[in-house]
Amino acid sequence: MIRSFSGRHAAVGTEGVLLYGIIGHEAAIPPRPYGIETVSLRDLIALVRRVPWARMSADTEGIADYRRVIESAFNEQSILPAPFGTVFKSRDSLMRWMEIHYVSLLEGLGFVHDRASARVRLTPSRPDAVVEFDTTVFDSLRFLKRHAVAYLTMTPDGKASEVPAADAAFLVDREKWNTFSDAVKEEQERLKDISIEQTGPWPAYDFVRLQFGT
Repeated sequence: MIRSFSGRHAAVGTEGVLLYGIIGHEAAIPPRPYGIETVSLRDLIALVRRVPWARMSADTEGIADYRRVIESAFNEQSILPAPFGTVFKSRDSLMRWMEIHYVSLLEGLGFVHDRASARVRLTPSRPDAVVEFDTTVFDSLRFLKRHAVAYLTMTPDGKASEVPAADAAFLVDREKWNTFSDAVKEEQERLKDISIEQTGPWPAYDFVRLQFGT
């Protein structure tokens, strides 16, 4: 069930507004879990939930809820995911933020429209392949990015490991998804000493950087 806010003010200090993401007003809103509401501003719709005005804990349940909402929307239309745990003090503060960044949000929706994110991880499949790993990864990622509209390398998670790994994200036109996947398979067959894993299609988690300053 989806509800829209009707009151002008949230209970400041007690109830906040958790932002999941932004979709376009023309998009058909699919059924969502109970408690998801919408805040509309002209051509934009914010998918939100009322929550206590407090810092959110990044626990398993909260992250699963966040992904469920974002990815169910992504299955139906383009969405700009907000960072996990983005809580506004009130509906009015969310509306002000949407107004300030209105043009940028519209442009962002245009950029991710009909596109999906692929994540690719490369690891050596044999110990002696580590020596040439960096050079091989550079060449392979350079080949794969020819089939994407945007590309970035992922920051390591900081965990020490004896086995090097390279992670990258690619933003791919939905109509060219199979072409990108075929390119990954080509690299898997060509590079016998490197293990290549692809996941997706995902929402553009890695390619959206929402601004929250005024």
